[in-house]
Amino acid sequence: MTNMVSIELNQFPIILIHTGNSWYLPYTIWQLKKTNPDTNIYLIGDRQNKHYQRWINHINISTFNGATSNLQKVYKHKSTLGEEFEFQCIARWFILLEFMKQRNIEQCVYLDSDILVYNNLSKVESSFPKYDMTWCGFSAHTNYIKNRVTLENYCNNILDCYSDNFPEKLKEKSLFYQVISAKTEMNISDMTFWHDYNVRYPNSLLDISLPNLNGTFDRSMEDTRVFEMKEEGFKKINWQNNKPNCKEIESGILYPFITLHFQGRGKQVLKKHFKYNSIRFKILCSLNHFHLFVFKIIKRLK
Repeated sequence: MTNMVSIELNQFPIILIHTGNSWYLPYTIWQLKKTNPDTNIYLIGDRQNKHYQRWINHINISTFNGATSNLQKVYKHKSTLGEEFEFQCIARWFILLEFMKQRNIEQCVYLDSDILVYNNLSKVESSFPKYDMTWCGFSAHTNYIKNRVTLENYCNNILDCYSDNFPEKLKEKSLFYQVISAKTEMNISDMTFWHDYNVRYPNSLLDISLPNLNGTFDRSMEDTRVFEMKEEGFKKINWQNNKPNCKEIESGILYPFITLHFQGRGKQVLKKHFKYNSIRFKILCSLNHFHLFVFKIIKRLK
């Protein structure tokens, strides 16, 4: 039985991409490791977060410098956010694709680094209907990539948009072309391209953020549209056996949540939702505080 479980888990390695270091990384990485103990977890990062190699597989992002060359040739900045930030958000999918090619990985789970996971992600996948990739309503911060070709199609679709090779008959539905033609003042980001990929391949993406009794993936702690909300504007969490549940307002149904996403302002409540405190975790936090301090000093000296 043990061998059968290991084979299943290894089908979906978990990959995070994060440059620099952050105070919350010990929390998200530690909990991910605890809930998915038999799964290969990779952090594509840099020297500022290399110390996590004691707990998970660390890969230097500079290995994939060539992966974004085609994107760099066509990229046009159209966002109120910084160009470097926006470019990197889009470029990460090209980096992920190159990583999968180099490691001969056909399928994986991509996770943003500000997500707390409460379940075994490979076991959860068995309840999904047919899909190629997943997204969470507006972005793919939790993305089960069923096969590598699908991710390659997504990256090629980005290049097609910038190169004006997006299907002519679909341009009216495209957010990218609405922004380019000044019909909307929205930013162009990787979320734009997830929308447009769904327009071009409408049966490919599975929205795993919809309320589901098998388990729901959180869009954002601040996204409370159909769920009960706390006074400070975050989802109201009902804990059962250390697992988060949220009540749908209209039906009163309590839905189990597999992840909670602490995007932006949500990070101020991340620690309250962490469930795997221990002496070893405190050691990791202390080590991380030390690294944050050292790089802060180095930055000042420069």
